[in-house]
Amino acid sequence: MKNPLKEFKNLNIVKKELELINSLAKDIKKNLYFMEVCGTHTMQISKYGIRKIIPENIKLLSGPGCPVCVTPQTYIEKALYIIRNYKNVIMTTFGDLFRVPSDTGTLEEEKSLGKEIKIIYSAQELINIAENNKNKKIVFLSIGFETTMPTIACIIKEAKEKNIKNLFFLLGNKFFLPEALEAVIMISKKQKENFSVDGFILPGHLSSITGVKPYYFIKEKYNLSGVITGFEPVDIVISIRTLLEIIKNKKPQIKNEYTRVVKDDGNIYAQKLISEVFDKEDGEWRGMGIIKNSSAKFKKEYENFDINKIFKIP
Repeated sequence: MKNPLKEFKNLNIVKKELELINSLAKDIKKNLYFMEVCGTHTMQISKYGIRKIIPENIKLLSGPGCPVCVTPQTYIEKALYIIRNYKNVIMTTFGDLFRVPSDTGTLEEEKSLGKEIKIIYSAQELINIAENNKNKKIVFLSIGFETTMPTIACIIKEAKEKNIKNLFFLLGNKFFLPEALEAVIMISKKQKENFSVDGFILPGHLSSITGVKPYYFIKEKYNLSGVITGFEPVDIVISIRTLLEIIKNKKPQIKNEYTRVVKDDGNIYAQKLISEVFDKEDGEWRGMGIIKNSSAKFKKEYENFDINKIFKIP
């Protein structure tokens, strides 16, 4: 069976793209700052050494596209408060939150002290854990952007249909579009003495849910460009080359170079799930402060799954 991603790792294609990038960078001459707003892009850029092989006047900046990185200490402190102060609780989390520090410790340290904290690998596990531990309150630490919200919404709807009464969520989910991305642009503008973002390498995972249209404000309101792309080396260098071409032509655009996954309208069913279960409210982002309408909260008909309604958390 052929590996469908093989061509997207093809070194010869990368070399050809680099030739185009070098030519365009020479024509433009000045320093250009491109921000990859997705944490997976940041990891792949480092993995493949892309910063080292592009021209010196092309600077790649890492944006706030990792949901763990933008989760504030207050969220971790709330989780620790619950597990320290309430009995008959099983706390569940994905592994990426397990060692995130706060002023008073980590989940890993609490587990080492005997607290019942389970790392799960799929949100579907929550249903089984709740059904098999009806005498305990199951608390899931729910973080993530639009990419993972549909899955959580599915589990919440299933729990409601099955009348599961002991499953609760500490919501830390965040909406990246449009408010958070706009906040990034505004922060960039305030930093213009040091740098000013000239274009965005836009996230593939998130865009598979949201589609292309929510990014149009970047072009229409701020006269900036963005390229939605995948996570292989060919994807990333194509996005850099495309941004350079757009800047050279002086006509801002939002382009979708990840058409094998991302459609213009995104995943309509997933969008519907998010809107059925969640509303927006102002939320705190680590390193960025309060961003209006950027955090998820339960709609009224699902509020009984909110652990804040069950426990008194400072």
